[in-house]
Amino acid sequence: MASSVEDELTCPVCLEMYQDPQILSCGHTFCRRCVGHHHTIFSSFCTRTCPVCVQEIHREPVTNLALRNTCESYQREKERKEREEREEDGGVKCLRHGEKIVFFCRDDEVAICPQCRNQGHMSHKVQPLTHTVPQRKDQIKAALRPAEKVLQSLRNGTALERKITKHIEYQAEQTERQIKEDFAKLHQFLREEEEARRVALREEEEEKKEKLEGWIEEELKSISGRLLEVEEEMENDDVTFLSHYDQIMARACYRRSDSQLISRVSCLIDVAKHVGNLRFRVWEKMKNLCPYYPVVLDPNSAHISVSGDLVSGSRSVHRFYSPNPLQKNSNRLVLGSEAQNASFNCWDVEVGDSKCWTLGVCRRSAAERNHMQDLTPKNGFWGLSRNGDIYYVLGSTEAPFQLRKPPKMVRVKLIVRLDCNNWKLNEMLSFSDASTGSVLACIRDVAFGRDLFPFLIPEERNAPLRIAPVNVNITMEKKFTFLERHMDLIPIYVIGFLMVLLSLLVTPQFI
Repeated sequence: MASSVEDELTCPVCLEMYQDPQILSCGHTFCRRCVGHHHTIFSSFCTRTCPVCVQEIHREPVTNLALRNTCESYQREKERKEREEREEDGGVKCLRHGEKIVFFCRDDEVAICPQCRNQGHMSHKVQPLTHTVPQRKDQIKAALRPAEKVLQSLRNGTALERKITKHIEYQAEQTERQIKEDFAKLHQFLREEEEARRVALREEEEEKKEKLEGWIEEELKSISGRLLEVEEEMENDDVTFLSHYDQIMARACYRRSDSQLISRVSCLIDVAKHVGNLRFRVWEKMKNLCPYYPVVLDPNSAHISVSGDLVSGSRSVHRFYSPNPLQKNSNRLVLGSEAQNASFNCWDVEVGDSKCWTLGVCRRSAAERNHMQDLTPKNGFWGLSRNGDIYYVLGSTEAPFQLRKPPKMVRVKLIVRLDCNNWKLNEMLSFSDASTGSVLACIRDVAFGRDLFPFLIPEERNAPLRIAPVNVNITMEKKFTFLERHMDLIPIYVIGFLMVLLSLLVTPQFI
C-alpha cells in the first residue's frame, strides 16, 4: 500500500518524490526543476512539449497545490513512523557492536553499550543512562536559571542594562536642561547688553541733535538779524548809505569760517565708541558671567551626586546628576574630567565647615578599581584627609596633626620638580590654606610620567566640596617668542641642561 502511494507521488522524470510539483496544460505533473531542465534541453525547438505525452505546451505551468501538500504530509508521516520504529527497535544502537546503548561512562564522558563496558570501560565509573540523563538535565536547568533571571529582569525592567538606559535618558535630560539654563543666562546678558548699547546710542543721538538744533536756532537768529540790519541801512539817504557802505558790505558778505564748521564735527555720533571692538568688549565683560574652573568633575566616575556645573560633589540628594548605577555604593570618590599634565597645576577646593573630606590626585586606573580601601601611594593615591579635628597624609608614616584654624578653602598644587637625590623628575603635591597661604602638608614623592587626575571625597552628608573659580586675564598679543610659547617647559629644559652639565663635570678625564 505504501509503495503504491509513493508511486503516485513520484515524478516520472527524476523518479523521486515531487519537489514543488508543476502541472502542465496536458494534465501531467512534474517537479519544477524537471520541467525547467527538459525545456532547457529542447529549447532549440520552436515549441515546448510534455516529457511524457509529447503534447505541445502553450501555457506556463502552474503549481499543483493539492499534490504539494500531499507530498509534504506523506513525508512527515513517513519520518514519524521511522522514528517510532527505531525507538521500538531498542533506541540508538552502538555503531561498533550493534547493541542498544544503555550506559554512560563518566570518565570518558561517552554513552556505551554493555559490550563496550565489558571491553574498555571495566575500571571506569559507569552508570545507567536513566540516571545520567536526569542528572545532566538538572545541571542544564541549574545553568539556565541565571539566564532566566536575566531574561525576567529584562522583561520587567529591573536589569542593570535597563537601569543604565534610564540613567542615560536622565543624563541627557539633565544635560540638556543645564545647556538651556546656561545659554538662557548668556542670551539674557546679551539682550541686556544690546539694550544698554542701543540706549547709550539713542541718548548720544538725542544729545547731539539737541545741541545741533540749538546751534541752528542761534544761527537763524543771527543771520536774520544781520539781514534786517543791512536792509534798514539800505533804506537810509544816499549820503548816509555811502558813508556806511563799507560796514554794510562787510555785514552782507559775512560767511562762517572753516574753523567754525570743523568745530561742529564733534556734534556727530562717535561711531567708534559704540561699534569699535564691540564683540570683544562684550566678551570681556562676560568674564564675571562665565567663570573658569581649572578642574571640572566627571559625574560618571562617582556614586555621589554632582552639581549641574560639574564643580561640586556631595553625598546628599542633588537635583542634577544622580549617582552612576555602574559604580558601587561604597565609592564616594569623584574624579576630575581631565588629567593634570602641565608642569604647574593649581586649583582651590571649598571645604567650608566640613570635618570629613579627602583631597588629592590619583591614577584613573586606581580610581576605577577602588572600593574606598587602602588610599595609599602604593595603590595610586596621594592626598590629604581630614577626620574631625585630625589631618593626615594618605599612606604617610608621619603622625597626624591638628590645626588651630581649619581652612575654609584648600589650595592644591601639583608641580614637576627635580629630585636632587637621584637626579630624576617627579611631582610634588602640596596643600595650603588658600586664604593665608600657610602650607598644611607636602608630598614630594609623587610618581612622574603618569596621568594624574584630581579627586574629591565628601564624607559628610549635606556638606559638598566645590572647586573654586579662578580669575582669567585676557592678553592681546599677536606674536610670541619661542620662550613665551614654551614658558611652562623652561624648568624642565633648565633641569635637563644642569643634569648634562653636571655629568660632564663629574666624568673623569683620561689622558
